Amino acid sequence: MISVIIPVYNAERHLRRCVESVCAQTFEDLEIILVDDGSTDASGAICEEFARKDGRVVVIHQENGGRTRARNAGLLAAHGEYIGFVDADDWIEANMYLQMHQKMRAEAVDAVLCGHFEDTGSAQKEVFHGFKEGKYTRSSLIKDVYPQMLAGEAFFEMKMFLTLWDKLFIREKLMKFQLEVHEQVELGEDILCVVPYLLNCDSIYILHDCFYHYRQSPLSTIKRVREQGAEREQFRILYQTIQKQLENYDRNYDLKKQWKYFCLFMAVPRADNLYRGMECLDYLFPFPRVKRGAKVALYCAGTYGQRLYRYLQRTQFCQVSVWVDRNYKQLQAMGLPVENPMVLNEAEYDAIIVANMFAHSRDALYRALVEKYPKEKVHLMDIELITSEETSRAFGFAE
Repeated sequence: MISVIIPVYNAERHLRRCVESVCAQTFEDLEIILVDDGSTDASGAICEEFARKDGRVVVIHQENGGRTRARNAGLLAAHGEYIGFVDADDWIEANMYLQMHQKMRAEAVDAVLCGHFEDTGSAQKEVFHGFKEGKYTRSSLIKDVYPQMLAGEAFFEMKMFLTLWDKLFIREKLMKFQLEVHEQVELGEDILCVVPYLLNCDSIYILHDCFYHYRQSPLSTIKRVREQGAEREQFRILYQTIQKQLENYDRNYDLKKQWKYFCLFMAVPRADNLYRGMECLDYLFPFPRVKRGAKVALYCAGTYGQRLYRYLQRTQFCQVSVWVDRNYKQLQAMGLPVENPMVLNEAEYDAIIVANMFAHSRDALYRALVEKYPKEKVHLMDIELITSEETSRAFGFAE
């Protein structure tokens, strides 16, 4: 049996599609645990509706305590030998758990990882873990996976997605690591479980099939601007907790340097709240040649671009003359004021800011832009600045 745990909080808009996709799995020996975490909309009633229609569905209602508490409640109630997680606003392909279960049993591994789709409106992008498909034994984990698990050679080149929802776990092994995650953690809570779990695996299997649909939303956790003190405290808890965990698992593999780079990657989009002394800078962090008061064209409207746009709108540090993205039609459908990149030919601006965190796509976009526009006007983030000790101190995790 596989137990699939779905934490639910005010998810009435997307919940039916999510649960229907799990109920429709071609692997039928499922236990589907819906944890209603104190929803104030119709989510609780929708959960009960599915329980009446499908005997595999179990519903837990509890006072609101956050996603970690909901996942833990589901895990404690689970009977399956294997555990999967699905978020209530996402959905999965019908053969996801059949394929992953077959690999888990045939290869006798501790975890199976799959690719996922990033769904933005009607647009869909396939995303894979940055390792070859296949089985990784303990020796190959140490040789090939752990050295690039949190951060690759470039900034930033993510080799593995440290999420719960694209993996199938062994319940007996998962219990220790998931139940140790503090229930008050709201930032990076998946990482607190996934990293120690993978460090303690004897083997894993990576699939290049995409089974999980990760819905892109302008309301995701990172894109929302929290109260400054709360966001700093959440980040401090995350950073220090993982640092302590990694010290305990040094004998497995030393990931502390990678963890620092990973934290820098997560901190940069949140710099408006996390960077101490941000208000004193005369340049837009981390674009040192873009000065306060400049008129800018913002290119990219992903997670980082959306947060940066809101920061500039809120503070007027720079004036955004135009915001563009190749995926502008889908982003407009999400209510974002994003335009066709062709408007750069007519717009007035002092600088084009490439608001992309990922090395490969960021550098490819830069090369394309400097072929069409003056090179001195196109600005990439300064990686040396991001990885400097000064920046680490400003974010609060210098050694």
